[in-house]
Formats: sequence, structure tokens, C-alpha cells
Amino acid sequence: MKAEINLKSEYWRFWFVTQVFILAAVFGWVIAYYLVMIISLFHVLFFLVKERSVMAFPTQIRLIYFLITLFGLWKDVRLVVFFLLLLGTSMVTFLGRCSIALLLKRMPWNKEHEIRMN
Repeated sequence: MKAEINLKSEYWRFWFVTQVFILAAVFGWVIAYYLVMIISLFHVLFFLVKERSVMAFPTQIRLIYFLITLFGLWKDVRLVVFFLLLLGTSMVTFLGRCSIALLLKRMPWNKEHEIRMN
């Protein structure tokens, strides 16, 4: 695997901005937890409009990611969850690999769907 930085890609920029706010949250800026949730919700809505389906693979990825960010509302697990999100988002941003996508493509409802990130 080699690093992928694609400044021209709106998807890459989305993940990068999300990563910056996750990093800020992990380092103690509490507002950043909520900003990550808002950005993730926006991305879910963007893909719902674009794909016109919750079952579209890119929409599923963003929906699961958003649901994971909601653990930031639970103060006791917030730091651990966001540290794991930081690792996963780093993989997506810099290596082009998504653990959520790897899991979702094994789900029975995705056997007949085209698997793609964007």
C-alpha cells in the first residue's frame, strides 16, 4: 500500500477535514466531537441525494460512520471511539482503505450491489 493524497477529490477533502476535527477532538477540543457528527451527517445526506438510496454502498458507509460518531455523545467512551475513528479515517484518507467498506461488502444485502467508495 502506498499513500494516496488527492487534493482534487472532493471525497478525499471530506475525509481529510473530518480527520482534522477528529484529531482536535482527541486532543481535547470538545466542540470538535460535535463538528465531526455534523460533518458526517451532512455527508450521509449528500450521498442520499446523490445515490437516491440508503442501500447504495457509499451511502451505507457514510451512514455507519455517522452512527459510530454518535458515540461521541456518551462521554465515557467518547475518547476511545474517536481514537478508533481517527485510525480508520487515517486509513481512508491516506491509504484508500476503509474497514467499514470491508465489513459491509460481506453483508448479505450487498452481494448483488456494485461495491465502490465514491
